[in-house]
Order: sequence, then C-alpha cells, then structure tokens
Amino acid sequence: MGEQVRTRSAAALTALVLVTMAACGTDVPAGLADKVKSGCPDLLRPEPLAVITKGFVVSEVNSPETNGCHVFVSTGRKALSMGLVAYSSPEESERLTPMLCTGGELDAETKACTAGTVDDETYSLHAVAGRWSVGVSVFEIPVTDEVKGAVQQIVEDLRSSEKTRG
Repeated sequence: MGEQVRTRSAAALTALVLVTMAACGTDVPAGLADKVKSGCPDLLRPEPLAVITKGFVVSEVNSPETNGCHVFVSTGRKALSMGLVAYSSPEESERLTPMLCTGGELDAETKACTAGTVDDETYSLHAVAGRWSVGVSVFEIPVTDEVKGAVQQIVEDLRSSEKTRG
C-alpha cells in the first residue's frame, strides 16, 4: 500500500513539475543539450536532466551500451544511470519488471515502482514502457520531489519515444 501511495505521489509530482517546467521553462545549462544529444541520443532529454543535476556541472554523458545512459558530474560521481531491457511482449515486461522493485509489484495506474533506497541521495524508479522495462536511478544527488518528478518525466519521455514503440 505504501509503495502505491509513493508511486502515485511521484506521478502527481510529475504533473506538477511538467506544469512548472512549461510555465517557467527549464533552465538548461549551456552545453548540456549537446552532451545529451551526442552521449545518449534518443534516450534522454536535457530538461529533466537539468532538474536532476541542478547545482552540479555535468561533465560527461555517455552510452556504455545501446540501450543505456550514464551521467557524471564534475566531481567524478555518477549522478544518473538509466537503461532499457526489451522483452518479447508488454505482458512479459509487466510480469518481470516488478521483480526489480521493493514491493514486488507495479502501481496499477502508473505501471511503475521504486526500488529500495538507502538514503536521501539515491532513488530508483522502474517502469513498463510497452515491451520494455525502464530503470532510472539517481545517485549522490539530494532526492527532492522535483528530482523524483524529473525521473518520472524521463520514464514518460521514453514511453512516448520511437525507441519503445517499436
């Protein structure tokens, strides 16, 4: 029950973050869009990353594998890791993705769940995007509601992308 409330809260926060980003515009630091475009094409947009890494300088964005992305800040720390795993069908993804989550089940409304976090500087969200399982983790960044909303936005962006619709 607590897992579902947290996941629904994250979805509500995403809506709030989207409205705020649309109204105020997300301040994307110079050069970040180019780093994202060259390092993680078709996987990540600069706006939610700018929210997550606010107050840090992004030094590197790379794709160590075809369906994954890592973001490092100038201190050398990994700030974000994301990845996609393809399954044979959406049903298979819905069956297997919950195994990555603390509660072992997806929220029925958002088709997402969180993994255990050790402190306030680690957050992992797993979600279904068609036949894909999406995992987004934030490390060593203060995890605020705004950061959780930006992580949810990354998931929503992937759900509506050509990458996961095929």
